[in-house]
Amino acid sequence: PQGDRERLLQALAETYGIKRLSADLRVLGRLPHLLRSRQGSVTATVWNRKEIVAVEAGVVDRLLGMAFDVGTTTVVGYLLDLMTGEELSVQSDLNPQIAFGDNVISRISLCQENPEAIDWLRSAMVDCMNGLIERAASEAQIEPGRIAEATVAGNTAMHHLLLGLDPRYLVVAPYLPALSEQQSFKARDLGLSLGASAYVHVLPNKAGFVGGDAVACVLAAGMHRKRAHALLIDLGTNGEIVLGNKDRLLCCSTAAGPAFEGGHIKWGMRAASGAIERIEVDPETFEVKVKTVHNAPPVGLCGSGVISAAARMIRAGVILCRGNFSDAVRSERLREGSDGPEFVLVWSGQGGVEEDIVFTSKDVSELQMAKAAVHAGAALLGEQFESAYPERVLLAGAGGNYVDPADALAIDLFPGASAGSITAVGNAAGYGACLALLDRRKRREAQRVAARMEYKELAGDPRFQELFVQSMFFTRALDYRSDF
Repeated sequence: PQGDRERLLQALAETYGIKRLSADLRVLGRLPHLLRSRQGSVTATVWNRKEIVAVEAGVVDRLLGMAFDVGTTTVVGYLLDLMTGEELSVQSDLNPQIAFGDNVISRISLCQENPEAIDWLRSAMVDCMNGLIERAASEAQIEPGRIAEATVAGNTAMHHLLLGLDPRYLVVAPYLPALSEQQSFKARDLGLSLGASAYVHVLPNKAGFVGGDAVACVLAAGMHRKRAHALLIDLGTNGEIVLGNKDRLLCCSTAAGPAFEGGHIKWGMRAASGAIERIEVDPETFEVKVKTVHNAPPVGLCGSGVISAAARMIRAGVILCRGNFSDAVRSERLREGSDGPEFVLVWSGQGGVEEDIVFTSKDVSELQMAKAAVHAGAALLGEQFESAYPERVLLAGAGGNYVDPADALAIDLFPGASAGSITAVGNAAGYGACLALLDRRKRREAQRVAARMEYKELAGDPRFQELFVQSMFFTRALDYRSDF
């Protein structure tokens, strides 16, 4: 007579040639009952040819996994069928850590002031991810416990806070993470409500705030395999920038702030139903037309709407090169508001809210700061690369996916590009996490990409400061002169 574990191991070795397996204690606890079920057979899920992480009664032809893009402002979860690659559900939510600070620096500062804040921030993140798991599982009509594995891509600060690692040394030279290489952890050790024995694979970090999300972006875009010289920008609160091709990859991270995701904007919001994603401004009458998500009544501006509003107002002569509103505009839409000058995009009664939806001078300043950080970071990397200008510009991130290339050029989001060279690549970090979930070879490839990337730290670099100040101008404004 043999024990139940030994019988299962013998069957796996004889049938599939898989040997020297361990079995999680949670699996062993259910094994006697499952092997004696009326089904007459069981399906074992073997992780990485090393460990049995699930056993189910009968023949199970579905294997499920979750991929997460953990952003500073937004968290996105993808539920995938690992047998077919089919996307079963996509869920997103605001990162609840925003309540502790809307950028990584403020959250790290909180951890420096109070070590207990690491646990607060980690718990908030885990609760958010568990909510996405529950909603995704409900939509797919499965139990969360059937999810066998997950992957996570996030910047280094989000990576550290999810794992409960102290992030304070990310802001101290030489800006090294506590953990660089990719790792796999038990989901239950992280508090994630996946299968009882499921693993969570965390993509590798580089340095500073360039983490697994930037690596995942490169992996998804494939720029490390191509000859063409490309500039990849992940538009978000922590804007990662990668410049290069198959021969060389340079990277940096810029503190763009939340403006690209609708944050710090008076009428800013997530890209939900009713969010203004594009506008038109008549240069003669200054009348405005808006396009919203799902064509619903307008209720605010998402990230692409913020960029579109500024771009179209620049073209119409409403916004001048320094970011101020033009005194020459004669329209009731341009008026003095509670936060200074503002331009009315939607009159009350014409949208889904009972107030005028406006774009203020303070909103312009927020966008100027964000776009100047990205432009300066890209320009600095360009100065260190052999080729003067990229052949392709890849806009990643939820905001980047919907930005009109002409609008990006109008606000000088990046240097030396034409509208025809700009491509939106969607949530590349999320797609990269999905690739790593579906294919173990992609995980090894991600580690090689991270090793190849050359990191440029911008903090304290006087050249970056010079470029940042120069990049504050809107060079396509009607009053711009090259001698400014």
